Formats: sequence, structure tokens, C-alpha cells
Amino acid sequence: MEGYHRDFPATLPSPEIVEIAEESRSTAAGRAGDVYVAVGKHDLHVLKWALEHAVSPESRVFLVHVFSPIAYVATPVGRLSRSQLSKDQLQVYIREESNKRRHLLDKYIQLCNESKITVDTMLVESNASAKAILELIGVANITHLVMGTKQSTFSRISRKGKGEYVKKYAPEYCEVSVVYDDGKKMKDEQPQNSEASNSSKNASNQVARNYERHFFECVCFSRKFD
Repeated sequence: MEGYHRDFPATLPSPEIVEIAEESRSTAAGRAGDVYVAVGKHDLHVLKWALEHAVSPESRVFLVHVFSPIAYVATPVGRLSRSQLSKDQLQVYIREESNKRRHLLDKYIQLCNESKITVDTMLVESNASAKAILELIGVANITHLVMGTKQSTFSRISRKGKGEYVKKYAPEYCEVSVVYDDGKKMKDEQPQNSEASNSSKNASNQVARNYERHFFECVCFSRKFD
């Protein structure tokens, strides 16, 4: 179920997923002006902010969606591990989950189409979404990433979310914009000229390099939607 794939354009009635050859993986590398937007079930405000403040007419938008690997499946007889299912049963469930993800991403794709912005989707399979996105930054050479946060604009002591975590540990070449639920961007913190800050950035860069070789095993890419 893990693999490097690309979807056919959304204009097709029933998009299929096909494997991409090793030599085609160079298309994953970002280019100047590309904006990557991490999206889940309720992140339209994040994409709207990106379209209004970070995207130019020549930009490509990559919708990044992280989903968990299938470990258990709910069935009429109870919750079963994937190893207890037949191959056919598992494939049916995988198709159902894939269709749910497509449906989830439809509203984001539609918004980009309405804004006349080229949009691609990147599906990442991982149980640790923040870590997976950090790894993706190095693999895809992301220079601008937009994420949401559940933290309130006015909260001073609330727990740091995934967006804040990624912003803290992202490499210096990647600008991470974190957007609140009310559509406002989190203010950038003052630069820290400390050894601890530099150490965390260096550690992030090292993680990205370590994972780059095999990270594409769990990333899906779609062809552009014009």
C-alpha cells in the first residue's frame, strides 16, 4: 500500500493512481514561487490565506495531506487488524479510504481552480504528520510552507501545535507561515542567535537528508490541475 504515485488530472471523471518511474521523481523538486499548503478536514482558511498572501499568478500550489497507515479496519464483526483481512477485503478498504481523501481534497482543488492557480496534491502516509512534513521540506526543496494551528490568536500559554513545531524546526531556507482559525497569520518570532537554535536547525537538516533516500516510498503526487 505504500508507494510513490501520481494521480491523473481532476478533470477526468474517475482519477486513477499510477506508479511513477524512478527517473520521473525529479518532478518532485520544488521551484521558485511554489507554495505548499498542509491541509486536513477543516483548513479552507489556511488555503484562502495562502492564495491571498503567498501565491502569485505564476505559482503552483501543492496541497499536502498526511494520512495514517492502515493498521485496523472496522468491520461488521468488530475491529480487525489488516493482517486478518483477505487481500480483496483490504483492497476494497484501501479504495474506500482513497476515495474519502479525494473527496476531502476536492474543495481545496476547486478553490485553487476558481483562483486560476495550478494545483497539485501530495499525499504522505505517516503516523507523525509534523515529522513527515519536516522531512518533505528537504526532499521536495520547499521554500514556502503554509500550515494551520488550533492555537487562538489571543492565547499566550496554549500548547504548541504542529504548525508551530514545524516552523521551529524547519530549515532556514524554508519560510513557514502558520495561520490561525480566524485567518490571521502568526507573528514571526525574533531571530535567536543562540547555539541551541542553530543546533535545532542543523538537526532538522540532517533528518531531512537521512530520510530523503526512502521518503518517496510513502509520498503520492498528482499531476497538475489547470
